[in-house]
Amino acid sequence: MTARERYGPDRIIAFSDAVVAIAITVLLLPLAEVRIPAGGDLVDLIRQDSAILWGLSLSWVIIAIFWLAHHRLFDHIAYFDALTVRLNFLWLFVIALMPLPTNILIENDPTTQTVGFYIGWMLLTSALLMLIQMHARRTPGMMDPHYLKTTEAAEARLRSLLITAVFGVCLAVAFVAPNAALWFLLLQIPVDWIASRLAARSHA
Repeated sequence: MTARERYGPDRIIAFSDAVVAIAITVLLLPLAEVRIPAGGDLVDLIRQDSAILWGLSLSWVIIAIFWLAHHRLFDHIAYFDALTVRLNFLWLFVIALMPLPTNILIENDPTTQTVGFYIGWMLLTSALLMLIQMHARRTPGMMDPHYLKTTEAAEARLRSLLITAVFGVCLAVAFVAPNAALWFLLLQIPVDWIASRLAARSHA
């Protein structure tokens, strides 16, 4: 592929959606092995397998957030150049390997190393998507110039920065308090609201 090559969005988006769908499904396969302990009940199962239930649920939600961000971005890209395709394939590779850091997290104690690896993986995923967005915004014709002047575009840019920043903060916290770092991931919840307010204020 050369830098001048262009690719239509339909097949790339369809392929990306398929990879994410497979990754998010494979992620939950360990739940098939969960069993109620002998002589126990559902409460005992939840207590016994709380780590795997929490870890898989967390990763499932994070992948869903990434897919939504990917969807919002790619809906506004008119064509893909070689660099965008390569970055997207790298992003998909990282998404497909999400079960690796998730399993390391749930199978081991929450130490600086295990939690740091998990959150660092999320930071890498978010940073790659942010790079795709930055490249698309700066490449003439890749995104509608009228869209780039809208509040929606400003909100998308701020959302990408905030999501990446939250993972960066969580990674820093992981070096001091690994358990707390996992709870800090909940800061992703108000990101949409904050980005929307900041974008609206900047275009007021």
